[in-house]
Amino acid sequence: MESDVMPEKPHTPGTAGTKLAEGAFSAWPLPPGPRAAAVARAVVRSVLDELDLPSEIVSDAQTIISELATNAVVHGDRESAEVWAYLSRHPSPRLNLKVFDAAPWRGAAPPTRRPPSHRPRRSPVSRPLTPTGAAASMLVNALTGEAGGCWGIHPTRRRLGPDPVPGKAVYFTVPLPKSSAAALPPPAPGPLPERLRELAGARGLRSLVSLGEATVVHFGAGLWVWVKDRALLCELPGRGLVRYPPSDAVEVVEQMVRLCEESTADGAAPLVPSWDMC
Repeated sequence: MESDVMPEKPHTPGTAGTKLAEGAFSAWPLPPGPRAAAVARAVVRSVLDELDLPSEIVSDAQTIISELATNAVVHGDRESAEVWAYLSRHPSPRLNLKVFDAAPWRGAAPPTRRPPSHRPRRSPVSRPLTPTGAAASMLVNALTGEAGGCWGIHPTRRRLGPDPVPGKAVYFTVPLPKSSAAALPPPAPGPLPERLRELAGARGLRSLVSLGEATVVHFGAGLWVWVKDRALLCELPGRGLVRYPPSDAVEVVEQMVRLCEESTADGAAPLVPSWDMC
């Protein structure tokens, strides 16, 4: 049986610390072959051990990430596959795990509610998760549901390498037990606008900061984030104005990346995320 072997030290461009609890947004490359699943499992074990999560959660998360990594190297762009990990606290503390690859999207998404001001459009989605497609989807859905998490897919950009190559990320979330959430340190002090600009720059987004009663960080294409009273406020399609804690700077910028990529997928305006099983 193939052993779970960690890849090289994770790359963490645009992060505030070296640990997830300190605000790190870590990324690991996956080998373009049969070792990808084993490496992804090892990454997840390392990440969940850092957060001191129960063994049954570790086991389920390893099963899910194995399916997603296999899909990325079998059906996606195997040379670009990556595993990402970061923490967020809104609406509740959770670990976000994602598998990226740069393959183009295929097919059409399930119907979604769209604001009446937007014209209908075809939303891109990924190919089936594995050669057994529906069965793998049912497995991932069942395991995330049992843990109280969710999963889905969205357009985004590559994190490792010199260029922010567009692609897709299949993600799932692991809710943190109260004991683990309580042990998280408070967000590090510092200027939030600069933190957002640092993260955005690492993702290939140009941003502009304007000052006034509230500091506003503009990301173009009608995307902006207000920084006020140590909180991050942004308008998300289908969700309205969402208030994030300062510790969720990574999640906020990832939403901006996601919406930028959705807006350029076929020239349409940003709409409801393409596929979320949440």
